[in-house]
Amino acid sequence: MSTCGGSLHSGEIVEQILCILHSKAKICMFSYFRRMIISVGYFGLSLNTPNLHGDPYVNCFLSAIIEVPAYIIAWLLLRNFSRRYSTSSTLFLGGVVLLFIQLVPQHLSILSILLVMLGKFGITSAFSMVYVYTAELYPTVVRNMGVGASSMASRLGSILSPYFVYLGAYDKHLPFVLMGSLTVLVGIFTLFLPETHGMPLPDTIEEMLRVKGFKYKKGFKKGTKLQKQSNGNLKVLSNTAL
Repeated sequence: MSTCGGSLHSGEIVEQILCILHSKAKICMFSYFRRMIISVGYFGLSLNTPNLHGDPYVNCFLSAIIEVPAYIIAWLLLRNFSRRYSTSSTLFLGGVVLLFIQLVPQHLSILSILLVMLGKFGITSAFSMVYVYTAELYPTVVRNMGVGASSMASRLGSILSPYFVYLGAYDKHLPFVLMGSLTVLVGIFTLFLPETHGMPLPDTIEEMLRVKGFKYKKGFKKGTKLQKQSNGNLKVLSNTAL
């Protein structure tokens, strides 16, 4: 019987998965739920674009072009600012503006479209940043499994997104209220996740348990990364993040 740490062998996969779920259940559950809701918002807004006021072709063009500055902002935030606060702030931006849509008078349809595009901007930024943040939350030995499980949750969100759009048949504001509320909720959950920007990332589950919250280890500077040498000692490498 192996422990939570060391190298990962084929016969220990199930044990390691159970180990990380038991020890870091908060990280796993928040990551899965966050990826699912972000996908619901991203694909839900994209699928709901033809239902907006005005020319559907223009609306689809705006929905696509708004992703360009969203990806640029996400890249800048990943390079220079906290993962946790960057992701949370974009989720709050996307969720709050979606909640404000129901307050816009019917004759101000252009304002409604602008709010939808601003919400798409925030959710798209979070959608792109969450790929990097999710990978950094898991130790090296189970990072592929953690990212894969989170991607599966994201695909579940994309499956559910059309049904959020269909709720517009009962109330045109209902999809925006639900997507906005859930987006704000996962923005709050993100604040409870560890910070990983510029932090030494753990290689094993044992290191993940020992370095609670991914705090800096004494003697290492920001922007460094730990890696095991063949003799078992730790060496410092340049950070390979964006």
